[in-house]
Amino acid sequence: MPIVERELSGFQLIISPSIGDSITSFSLVSSAESIYKNFTYRISFPLPNVYRILLTGPDRTRPLQDNVVLAPSESKFKVIALDTAKCEATFDFPSPTSESLDGAERRRRQLHLSWKEHIILTTYETFLSTGQQFRLLGDLPNRSYALTEHGVMRHWWVETDNLHLGLGEKAAPLDLSNRSFMNHGSDSAAYDAYQTDPLYKHTPYLISTPRPRSEGEELPSTYAIYHPTNAGGEWNVRRLHDDPWGYFKSYTQDYGGLEEWVLVGKGVEQVVRTFAEVVGRPRLVGRDWLGYLASGMGLGESDDPPAQELLSTWPELCRKYDIPCSAMHLSSGYTADKDGNRCVFTMNTKRYPDFKGMVAHFHKAGIKVVPNVKPYVLRTHPHYKDLHSSNALFYDPYSKAPVVTRIWSAGVGDNEKGSWVDMTSEEGRRWWADGVKSLIDLGVDGMWDDNNEYYLHDDSFVCATSLPHKFTSSPSGPVTVGEIGRMINTELVNYVSHTALETAHPTRRTYVLTRSGNVGAFKYANSTWSGDNYTSWHNLRGSQAIQLNAGMSLMQSYGSDIGGFGGPLPGEEMFVRWVQLGVTHSRFCIHSFKPNQGDLSGVGATNTPWMYPAVLPIVREAIKWRYEHLPFFNSLMWESHLRATPTTTWLGFGPFASDPALYEAAILEGFDAWLGNGRILVCPALFEGQLTREVYFPKACIDDKSLYFDLNAPYKAYKAGDRVVIATPLEHMGLFAREGAVVPVGKRYHTVTQK
Repeated sequence: MPIVERELSGFQLIISPSIGDSITSFSLVSSAESIYKNFTYRISFPLPNVYRILLTGPDRTRPLQDNVVLAPSESKFKVIALDTAKCEATFDFPSPTSESLDGAERRRRQLHLSWKEHIILTTYETFLSTGQQFRLLGDLPNRSYALTEHGVMRHWWVETDNLHLGLGEKAAPLDLSNRSFMNHGSDSAAYDAYQTDPLYKHTPYLISTPRPRSEGEELPSTYAIYHPTNAGGEWNVRRLHDDPWGYFKSYTQDYGGLEEWVLVGKGVEQVVRTFAEVVGRPRLVGRDWLGYLASGMGLGESDDPPAQELLSTWPELCRKYDIPCSAMHLSSGYTADKDGNRCVFTMNTKRYPDFKGMVAHFHKAGIKVVPNVKPYVLRTHPHYKDLHSSNALFYDPYSKAPVVTRIWSAGVGDNEKGSWVDMTSEEGRRWWADGVKSLIDLGVDGMWDDNNEYYLHDDSFVCATSLPHKFTSSPSGPVTVGEIGRMINTELVNYVSHTALETAHPTRRTYVLTRSGNVGAFKYANSTWSGDNYTSWHNLRGSQAIQLNAGMSLMQSYGSDIGGFGGPLPGEEMFVRWVQLGVTHSRFCIHSFKPNQGDLSGVGATNTPWMYPAVLPIVREAIKWRYEHLPFFNSLMWESHLRATPTTTWLGFGPFASDPALYEAAILEGFDAWLGNGRILVCPALFEGQLTREVYFPKACIDDKSLYFDLNAPYKAYKAGDRVVIATPLEHMGLFAREGAVVPVGKRYHTVTQK
């Protein structure tokens, strides 16, 4: 890999304010002596606890994006010190406008900027009660801002004891320290939940939060760094070492200038809430999508008997086995041609002779239907020529023809030549909208936007860039996918799906499920999942950390395919434990595709609640527990929408961050979590044969003696700070309600979608 790191230096003031002035921005420009001329560096405060850096110049324009929804506004901040000879300035953060949002009432935060040779920006915080000062965040001297071949690179000091969280959907364990991560998405089928990177999402948003060294210690603030670009890149979080700088953290952005937001708050909870103020709060999921969501790719692949015949028995099977079910995810087999290849927005009438009637049959049973759609066309697709002639496909400047690549087409590992549809083109969006409407006309209730990573294998491919609404800039013509970022297309897929659903049913909350996404995609998609996972105990364990970091990245209707999508069928014990964990997540879906030589459709190897008669009563009990607690889940989803609190949270979220025990390796790398922050402590059993395990009960403060009530017989109570060995028979995992928690419950069956 080529190494290009061209350090920027030689900046000077544009306008010199006076000490004591209140200003809305502070800017530097590259001087006549600078090697790289015509660059501008600008600092402003869009919120009192958020500052933004813009570094732009020739061929390094501000990233084209709409991943920020915060209305344009700049808070005034005061110049505390300024020495133009030494090229140094110090600024106070703006006065907080809401203590509940920022928690800065007892702290003073300042920025110190130096530009004598290289730009060095440092964030300090002082406790007003003691005068103790901390460096929260600081640029790495002589290596802070650099140019790469087409983009930019950043380096910072790294806090050796801080936890690093977020980055969207990243492999376990929870703490991201001492690792590197790619900022783009890939079709990562059958991934390793502890090793694979990237997975499916693009979320360049890293949280850094301090560990307490002793009980009762007042901690410095937490911060997050967010780059709203859609361009690819890489985060290094203290993995690399290079003398004389030692360990550091760095961010490399492949294309464009720098737009960097730094969010500062009192703990992870405040930073996550501030992030939602910047990029938009999570969309609210309708109550009818909170129950058991059925799926099974194999069921929809059957030719004999026809898939519709198999699927139409589903409501009766649910009644037979006494399993409540709220929705059916219809995999893409309904679009298969005679060779099994997917042709989105077409219908295989042999498998589905009356698709509309089948949807009505599900509706009569109180079960919603959401079909799978994919934003690409194989060359055999009946719409391919029309999309080609209307310039709705990406353009290859070398072949001077539409981009053709190998795309998944039918079974495991199958692929054919085809093209991704360019959603930055008006024609591509119109085609997608027409296709979505055609399915809505058949009665479906939402869209499952799948296989939408847009992992085009060459940055130089060209897209139309005719955008449907205002972005940060307006390109004058087509640009490359490297410059604009691949996942702007993912976002626009979700945008068109959402808009079509909203147009058809303006009084309903739309339901758009997406496999991939940038930050902006979740303005339109309100649910997602961890993609095509692989069946193993190892991956079951890893799924919990992925869940928690996704939640802190505002993916708050999230879950994994229960039982594993690919690989072998889970054994009885593994399946039970996966269901028990899954019913505590905000999205609960049992889904799989496990074909074999004797069963190419995978019909006979589909994860279903009744797949193992011996454990069916346990699985049924877990699913009915989910339905009993639907009012609680609905309340948590409202809370996530209003306050950005994840439904399933890390143990150290909110007031529990001050408990040093939660940072011990055994607990931090474990699998316990809150269902509703500080309300129900979830303690799963995720090892084969694990019939007992130790539980630690988190403390919210040094003298916390709150009780935790065991929700399983014999219903004992424990105190905060206790360490106890509990029983985890196959029939249940550990569930403990914390004293003072309010947990609304309802019936153990459908009350929303069925009478």
